[in-house]
Amino acid sequence: MADIDHVVVLMLENRSFDHMLGFLQHPDPEFDGLLRGGRYTNPGWNGGSPVAATPQAKRVLPVGPDHSHDAVLEQLSVPAFGPRRPSNQGFVTSYERKCRGLAAPSFGGLLGPLVNRLVSRRAAKTAPAPERGPLVMLCQPPEQIPVLGRLALDFAVCTRWFCSVPGETWPNRNYAHAATSDGETEIALRPYTDRTIFELLEEHGQSWHVYHDDTPQLWAFPALWDTPERHANWYPSADFAAHVAAGMLPAYSWIEPNHRPPLHTPDHQPVLGGSPSLSTSQHPENNGVANAAYDAYVDDGDTDFARGESLIAMVYEALRANPDVFQRTLLLITYDEHGGLYDHVPPPVGVPSPGDPIALSGRLLGAIFHRRTPAFDFTMLGPRVPAVVVSPYVSAGTVDGQTHDHASIPATLRALFAPQAAPLTARDAWAAPFHRSLTLLKPRTDADLPDLSAYVGPARPAMAASADLAAGPEAVPDIPTDAKFPHYYDDFVAQADQVQQHLADVGEPEVAGSDARQPVERAVEVSAAFASAASRHREEAAAHPG
Repeated sequence: MADIDHVVVLMLENRSFDHMLGFLQHPDPEFDGLLRGGRYTNPGWNGGSPVAATPQAKRVLPVGPDHSHDAVLEQLSVPAFGPRRPSNQGFVTSYERKCRGLAAPSFGGLLGPLVNRLVSRRAAKTAPAPERGPLVMLCQPPEQIPVLGRLALDFAVCTRWFCSVPGETWPNRNYAHAATSDGETEIALRPYTDRTIFELLEEHGQSWHVYHDDTPQLWAFPALWDTPERHANWYPSADFAAHVAAGMLPAYSWIEPNHRPPLHTPDHQPVLGGSPSLSTSQHPENNGVANAAYDAYVDDGDTDFARGESLIAMVYEALRANPDVFQRTLLLITYDEHGGLYDHVPPPVGVPSPGDPIALSGRLLGAIFHRRTPAFDFTMLGPRVPAVVVSPYVSAGTVDGQTHDHASIPATLRALFAPQAAPLTARDAWAAPFHRSLTLLKPRTDADLPDLSAYVGPARPAMAASADLAAGPEAVPDIPTDAKFPHYYDDFVAQADQVQQHLADVGEPEVAGSDARQPVERAVEVSAAFASAASRHREEAAAHPG
């Protein structure tokens, strides 16, 4: 097996395996997509005719699918009580419910009635889009995923990589970092204190970097940035390519896409001014159009979805441009969760729980309000997501059929860089590493590697925001007050507020005098201040080594 000195992980947002790769023409019969077997269908709304999965997806949707814990259990057709036997037959029903404004979960507890009313009012702000449930069964035709699809064909594709929790972004990303969500199935905005793979690597003399634009979810672990030494490990995304070129990659690189939504919908209505080219996460709600505009919408390539493909290409091409580094690097491209989009493979049950109790704050909060669903014991994974393993030591057309979840990330890093270290939790002790796809005795030459440079784009849109970060808070752009942002970004804004307060408490001068005009601007400003402080910490460390 190849000697690996660097692992790079790029985790995008909210796309299922079948939605992205289900119709990929893979030559291996073990590739579990939608072109063999089937027919792959879901029941229609309210007992309607079955809806088939077809390769007719657009890069946009009129409504973002529900991916709350309750909604995912509905999509998987998991009964509220009794044995868990997911059958993945509830996707159309779940999406139609969301499109009709009926998706609000039911809460109990002392404040349950009040929370129900608040959630219902929030759902009512979205214009109903009935009869759209079948759209959730539409999958991307291969021509719309030229980068991810080509890498899946030319390297290793994992056909049994499931998200770790049937739920939202935060808990699933937390499994990638800590092999646990600390008892959460939803986004819970609070500091997480679980020990992470970053800290484990440090303890074994290994280095790490975080590359990000805008507000990264990884801020949820304050221990990774609340000292000057660790704060200095955070870099603007544009620095990744420069670090590869200079041979400066650490043992572990975590890359977060830009989560900040565009000012416009892809059909540019309403026209608000400013640039729409911000986010690169491929989140469905960054790719929304009005319901009335969906049927006639023609993709002009100016979407978050396309920018996400460009981000993947940038990361790959940065590595391919330095063969010496690439031969010692293992790249994983995956997605945090399925985003409510169809997949036909039921997730495994009976997997090990991380073993952590629900936090005390969660138990106290549950007495005040909680979802009226049984407590989740974390012994079932969530739906499948795309996962592609890239290295010159991977044979083209490789299919990895082992069961993986996001805890496979810390499991792999331990196996490569700290083999004597104890697992973070019972989950990463169980999770299969993904470096076993490196089976070639000699690396493939550049002539045998795909050239995806045409998809990087001259503007490298995923990195455009890094200039603002490096320039500091004064470079934050004005955002029109009538700009409409998806609800999911509220969580990133709220987290930015927590980070700003912490930076102010510890006396980071970059946040002094902050006076953002509106919440989204405040999040952008905090990102800029955070990046400026990280740069200052690096300069100070260089000036005073040791």
